[in-house]
Amino acid sequence: MSQHKISTTRSGTYNGMDWDADYEITFTCGEGSPDYWNKAGGHWEQGWSPEVEFVSITPDAGDHGAFTDLAQKGLEDWASDWLQGDGYDAALEVVASDNEAAREYAAELRADR
Repeated sequence: MSQHKISTTRSGTYNGMDWDADYEITFTCGEGSPDYWNKAGGHWEQGWSPEVEFVSITPDAGDHGAFTDLAQKGLEDWASDWLQGDGYDAALEVVASDNEAAREYAAELRADR
């Protein structure tokens, strides 16, 4: 699994006022698998998509008195749901970009030898 960060904006309405809040979500990504031929069984096996999992979010929910834990849990649930839904493709793009940057860095290190 690799760890990555993505920025996103959460929007909403409270008491008739619209608001936007910017967040940075840290997540892990496990590699998926394409469909593959099972030689022993003589048939195709279905692969699976990369697994994106929420790790943390900044800034946190802030101080809400007795409801701080609930506010934080709600924010973390929103971030996790966003990663699994609307943000899934964007998260995979971040993973691909980070992996490409790591490959380029490794190639530069090899070239400097």
